[in-house]
Amino acid sequence: MAERLIEVFSGSDPEKDLKEMLEEKQMIGYWTVKTTEELWQTKILALAENSEKVLDSLEQRFTQDESFRAILFQVEASLPRAQEEEKEEQNQATEEEKKPKKGIFKRISREELYHDISEMISNDAVDIAMIVLSAIVATIGLVRNSPAIIIGAMVIAPMLGPNVAQSFATTLGDFGLLAKSVRTNLIRIGLGFAFALVFGLLFRLDYTTHEITSRTVANLGDIVLAFASGTAAALSITSGVSTSLIGVMVAVSLMPPLAAAGMLLGSGNIEGFSGAILLFFVNIVCINLASIITFRLQGIEPRSWWEANKAGKAVRVTIIGWVVVLGLLALSLFLSELL
Repeated sequence: MAERLIEVFSGSDPEKDLKEMLEEKQMIGYWTVKTTEELWQTKILALAENSEKVLDSLEQRFTQDESFRAILFQVEASLPRAQEEEKEEQNQATEEEKKPKKGIFKRISREELYHDISEMISNDAVDIAMIVLSAIVATIGLVRNSPAIIIGAMVIAPMLGPNVAQSFATTLGDFGLLAKSVRTNLIRIGLGFAFALVFGLLFRLDYTTHEITSRTVANLGDIVLAFASGTAAALSITSGVSTSLIGVMVAVSLMPPLAAAGMLLGSGNIEGFSGAILLFFVNIVCINLASIITFRLQGIEPRSWWEANKAGKAVRVTIIGWVVVLGLLALSLFLSELL
């Protein structure tokens, strides 16, 4: 697992607390320097999977310290290399250390996740341009019946961020982040759909290509694909690996049916539009539901118990809501097949 360097500034000597954390094996090592009469600077080296513990301990210790500031850095390499614990040391571990860690897989800290995900839901000019460009490429690819062009649209489509951010915000009970992610998602969906709609209105082309018609029907395979995309997205983000390929997976489920829905509505094909937009919403629900479940299984939760209680309620309500919506959409698919 990767390492993280935590630089801490505090108004009191953290030596005692750092020794305790070192004994509890929360960190690899630390170095403290008194920079002025009233300021200590500390550098802490820890495994990425333990950085959340260290940050929580520091925040709890320095809650009332106005000088407190912790900054997290990724570490490319460090020497000497961190060694695996020997068997004898493991046998001497405390009961607390023997308890299973939160999460089914190793992951980066809550704070690092928050920072990474927050950066994915900005609405600057570049993001706006990328969603419009991806819609342009997707519509051309669908009309030309070209999988290669459609893949190009999925590569540049910034659809991963807001959907994963919605799930992450729900898991933490952070309604400010949730509102921002929903707003970003609506803006990006609206722009993509609007361009495809205008394209369908202006250009009377052949909208019966295989690439378009295949996105007007949803089935069990599409639900499984969307669930796999959402799970992969949440896992890739929590483990700190590149999300580029996972973003393409999510775009597979979202941008093509969204573009198809806009073009078909613009051309007056209401039946085709209904199927494509239904597929799009099925994918949205599955991706968000899978991401929330994955974040919970990864042990993502707020630090304080009262925030965790609030987040737990939000997660339960959201999961029930998504399941109900998915059930209604599945029922619509079933009825449409019968008719």
